[in-house]
Amino acid sequence: MKITSTICSKLILLVLVSCTSSETEIITESLVENDEEYSQAGGEVSDLGEKASVFQIKGLGCNSLQYGTGFFVEKNIVVTNAHVVAGVNSPKIIHNGDEYDLAFISFDPNSDLAILRSENFSSKPLQLDEAKEGEFGTVLAFVKDGNKVITEVKIQEKIIAVGKNIFGKPGESREALSLEARIESGFSGAPVLNEDSAVVGVVFSRSRGGGSTAYAVQSSEVKKILQEEPDLSSSTNCIP
Repeated sequence: MKITSTICSKLILLVLVSCTSSETEIITESLVENDEEYSQAGGEVSDLGEKASVFQIKGLGCNSLQYGTGFFVEKNIVVTNAHVVAGVNSPKIIHNGDEYDLAFISFDPNSDLAILRSENFSSKPLQLDEAKEGEFGTVLAFVKDGNKVITEVKIQEKIIAVGKNIFGKPGESREALSLEARIESGFSGAPVLNEDSAVVGVVFSRSRGGGSTAYAVQSSEVKKILQEEPDLSSSTNCIP
């Protein structure tokens, strides 16, 4: 996957562009490997985890147990990353030690978004909002052992992600965000929240080698997939 920016005369990912496009390769990670707490939970954002607006998702697929984060965007309707649930037959919500089944509604390997339905569990849905460059926010995620993690982020820039989809095939461009944040494995599918606790993006990756640059799909892509005809043609495929 590559990130392209067409902003003139700005420093983008350590590349100074001058009315041309710059590209940098990024890596998408789908499994949680680190359950360290990076900051203390507090306030309204913490409450979203306690009330299960945001929660852990797990599922067995492609010979591995896959973990990620998801959130309610409508009553019984859940959003997460496509790479979190790719190849998973029965993804589940994990909340307070209990498991609740999820069913696929739509799966898009290009935007790296999946929409699922929870029939027997629900919580207050989060609102979607447009990100503003330079604003600060938070990411709420659940890591492998179920620990809640909240970390601060700064939205550096709105960008266009181009290149291969999650299966390594040629994909379509998508609206994304470049974030200044300490994002670790396991944050996949976590909402990027503004100061009003509205979702402005969905975390999907960090830059190669870690560091403080991460990436999120813009909320506009979430709205788009919610309005499109459901497509599950590739949901059972494994990521190579």
